[in-house]
Amino acid sequence: MSNQKNAGKKCSTIAIIVIAFAILVAALIVCIVLLMAKNEETPLQEAEGPANSSVLDRGFVDEDNMEDIMEEMSDKVSKGMFECKMTTSWTFDDGKSESPNAYVANVENNLYTLYFDVYEETTNELLYSSPMLPIGTELKNFKLDKELAAGEYDAVVMYTMVDENLEEVSSVGFKVTISILK
Repeated sequence: MSNQKNAGKKCSTIAIIVIAFAILVAALIVCIVLLMAKNEETPLQEAEGPANSSVLDRGFVDEDNMEDIMEEMSDKVSKGMFECKMTTSWTFDDGKSESPNAYVANVENNLYTLYFDVYEETTNELLYSSPMLPIGTELKNFKLDKELAAGEYDAVVMYTMVDENLEEVSSVGFKVTISILK
């Protein structure tokens, strides 16, 4: 009886190995077919490209086009980036007063107008909404739209950059600490 059990286990093990091998071969065949189909869709002459296609869209990198790709990537990234100049700890004498140290600027190096909203981090409650800040302007010593009780609050400042049509270009958030003294 012990020999029959061992023979049964051996057959099960062989069957599992054969099935795993068959699955592996099938996956390999699928990968080869997909790669061949992709190569047929994008012949080399198309990769060298229509005049209106960007180097980045084509996705081919070699020593000849590396500088073009780096320049194109830099252009695309820089359009959504901005330089941030702000304080990250804002103090208010009480919940109704202006802060003597709250400061946010839209510096001259930026490409877009921006505005920002301040949210209390744990509740996501809106504490302040700024006006539009054109390039080269700053906002100092403002007071919150929501009156807070004395204490320290973790908050998130969500910046939104907008183009000349006030369409959102990009947004990013930064943490600040808000201290209400009394």
